[in-house]
Amino acid sequence: MAFKDVLGNERAKKILKIALYRNRIPNSMLFCGPKGIGKKDVAMVVAKAMNCLNENDDACETCMNCRAISGGKFPDVLEMQPENNVIKIDHMRLLKQTAYLRPMIGKKRVFIVEDAEKMTEEASNSLLKVLEEPPFFSHIILLTSCPHMILSTITSRCQVLTFSPISKEAIQECLINRGYEREKAQLISLIVRGNYKQALDVDWEDIRAKRKNVWQLLLCLLKKENVALYFQSFFASRRQLKEELEQTLEILSSFCRDLLVIKEKGDIRYLINMDYLDEFQKIERFITREQALDYNYIIDEALDGLRKNLNPNVLVNALFSNFMEFRNV
Repeated sequence: MAFKDVLGNERAKKILKIALYRNRIPNSMLFCGPKGIGKKDVAMVVAKAMNCLNENDDACETCMNCRAISGGKFPDVLEMQPENNVIKIDHMRLLKQTAYLRPMIGKKRVFIVEDAEKMTEEASNSLLKVLEEPPFFSHIILLTSCPHMILSTITSRCQVLTFSPISKEAIQECLINRGYEREKAQLISLIVRGNYKQALDVDWEDIRAKRKNVWQLLLCLLKKENVALYFQSFFASRRQLKEELEQTLEILSSFCRDLLVIKEKGDIRYLINMDYLDEFQKIERFITREQALDYNYIIDEALDGLRKNLNPNVLVNALFSNFMEFRNV
């Protein structure tokens, strides 16, 4: 995989390519951004580019160093992941010891630390000693989706590069190129919120089942029937699962958006859930344009809270309260 093979984040890739070309890659970098948007892929390309035998600002993918790094068999590129959801001091001690050893066969040593926010305080302090006096031949790339959980003393010693979610259009186009039907690709690209890796793993039958459940939830809201009971039972098994809640809210949002299209007598070709057209036409009378706008607003508020890592249980309770406030508009 080279830079061209990583979807999205053109600005971040351009900055790194320029730094590689000028041989000015920082010894310590912090890649920030949501999960599944390619931070690790970019980090691996950087590691390959610094050790590539043919290129100086990208991975050629043909030399023995690039192939070895891709295969996880290059001793000078070390990946570190949390164990039992924690990065302990032993991980950082290994990094620190290895960082001061000259590369065995490559040009540079590269350490890629995933979920860096999961370092213990002791691990963070151990890493800090390396960041303060890094050897010129070693580079540390920290990856995180929660930069606010990284010690400020570490952040201040790293070059911070922010990655953005992949656009819905880009994900949709990639899925279509992989053989997905346009309607399925459109819906999947919406609910994964820029997470391309998640889009590739989505089970369409699972999505169909979720849409059916969310549709029943929407009917309860629109008809004002058993709303509290259904809300509680619907989210009972999902409250602790952020990704599950996020998908549920995205599907609910897509239904409300489509209802707006119907209410505005818009072109049905713009519907996300085209297969629910008949159902939309049956329930149109139960909702006003203002209600559809209100529903979308409070769903977006909840989704924004999830992005900020607020407590999912609190968000569900707030969501229910907001729906009750708006339902009689």
